[in-house]
Amino acid sequence: MKTIFNLLRIKSWIKNGFLLLPAIFSLRLMKFDLMFSLLLGVLVFSLVSSFVYITNDIKDADKDVLHPRKKTRPIAAGNISKALAITIGICILAIALLILFLAQLPMNFLWVVCIYLLLNMLYSLGLKSLPLLELFIVAINFVLRVLAGCAIILVSPSHWILVVTFFLAFLMVVVKRKSEIMQLESDAIKHRSVLSAYNVGFLNALIYIASTITITAYLLYSIDLNVVKALGTNGLKYSSLFVLMGVMRFIQISELGLFDGEGDPTTLLFKDHFLQAIVFCWVLYLIVIIYV
Repeated sequence: MKTIFNLLRIKSWIKNGFLLLPAIFSLRLMKFDLMFSLLLGVLVFSLVSSFVYITNDIKDADKDVLHPRKKTRPIAAGNISKALAITIGICILAIALLILFLAQLPMNFLWVVCIYLLLNMLYSLGLKSLPLLELFIVAINFVLRVLAGCAIILVSPSHWILVVTFFLAFLMVVVKRKSEIMQLESDAIKHRSVLSAYNVGFLNALIYIASTITITAYLLYSIDLNVVKALGTNGLKYSSLFVLMGVMRFIQISELGLFDGEGDPTTLLFKDHFLQAIVFCWVLYLIVIIYV
């Protein structure tokens, strides 16, 4: 069972928490009928993302053995065959679609899921080898998660939230690429061919650009008069401190090579207690000022 959980990358399901953001900021968090549908949507998106992970792991199994963390993945480690892995992948995709239709989730949510699937299939088949574009695709995946959440609760996405989400995700994937270069050194290009188009200096520049835009966009969102009026509070601007600390901590981990130089955001979130505390306090603060 542990092998199956690792194959599905259950820990990576935490990324789908981005589907919940629209509910928090649109004052719908306490509407339990919508939240039930939203949680079902999170489950559907998680299962679909596991299918994507499995297909990607099958394709990259020979390259994953070069990475200190990825080499322990079930397919790369030889703990499960590719044939069985794809069978499991197809089954969970079918379960995801079955839940989607039985729960009668909105058609727009289905469209977002289809776009996510198509984009990631193209990514696995070749787009991942195109410099810069591959970074944008990973960042867009997080934007799609926010759009999926909006589709379920039937709200229009805020352009500020989409900007913040994109550049925060862009920051995370660039830090991940930087860690791969530093961890793998001469084996980096063998593991991920697109790394030949990057170096640490260039990626550091992208990190600082993405960090600046993320913090600035969130601050501008928090003081937007329309947002203040809609939320009924002007206290949102103080939540920018948590965003600032989170971004700075992420950069600090990258610069100091903490946790053995790990750069995967999911892994870091589970390992770094400071990041966990920042995210928890940010969410708690939002709920208190908006709902309490």
